[in-house]
Amino acid sequence: MKWIDELLKDPVGASLIDTQSRNVRFTISPSEFKRADIMPRLNWQSVEFTKSSKSMIPMEPGLYAFVVRIPFDGLPPHGWVMYIGQTGGGKSGATLQSRFGEYLANKKKPKNRPKVYYMLNAWDGSLAFYFAPEINRKERLEELETQLLGAFRPPFTDRTYPASYMSPGNAF
Repeated sequence: MKWIDELLKDPVGASLIDTQSRNVRFTISPSEFKRADIMPRLNWQSVEFTKSSKSMIPMEPGLYAFVVRIPFDGLPPHGWVMYIGQTGGGKSGATLQSRFGEYLANKKKPKNRPKVYYMLNAWDGSLAFYFAPEINRKERLEELETQLLGAFRPPFTDRTYPASYMSPGNAF
């Protein structure tokens, strides 16, 4: 696979091939889900992560998530949250659509984000881009993102969590 060759050029990327290709670790915590009781509820929508989907993404600030959805016949619908982010918060003028475009570009080249590059290519064809436009809560996007990150702890989001979100077992 061409993308694996590209990833092997980066030391962090090479370590992902050695470890991530075998498994991905998830933390699921009922107590953290309760802490992320966001009101009013977010209006999530989704598209397949493909170039042709870009025009369906709004040019608005908001939250987004990459979810692996694997449709196996005979099983109920299911997926795994791999990455959560926000765009347009603070002084940023970025939109959900522009961020989607950045990820399309990142899928072609690692651009100092080998974990994201790996995620986008390893699950090519199974990734969905979920988004929740948030024009009225733009000033709260970082706070909302932190609540979602604490609830899901997605394996490909590089972010330092506040101490209140960390369990003693993850402290060291």
